[in-house]
Amino acid sequence: MTTRRAKRHKKGNLLKLGMIVYLGFCLFSIVWLRSEVLNLKYELGELDILKADLINERKMMVATRASTYSTEKIERVATKRLGMTMPERHNVYFVKRSSAAAPYKASLK
Repeated sequence: MTTRRAKRHKKGNLLKLGMIVYLGFCLFSIVWLRSEVLNLKYELGELDILKADLINERKMMVATRASTYSTEKIERVATKRLGMTMPERHNVYFVKRSSAAAPYKASLK
């Protein structure tokens, strides 16, 4: 073999080795990307379940708050626990709205 043929043969072997390494890297990267996508899908599924649970919990809290702030319950607590009674006509006083208190000016201007 001449030196020219040996150089071509070495370049060809190096090119073949480079292509095999490149194809192996591409195959590895495709498998890795697919596994990452699957992991993200699983994580999204778990987050959807958590979101549904939180929405149900929020609905329960809103219902609890509505029952706590209902007027009937407030009236019942006021009359039974605190001993309050409904106001009678002669105990109601109406207050007129007046201007707010302001400092007194003593100057002539």
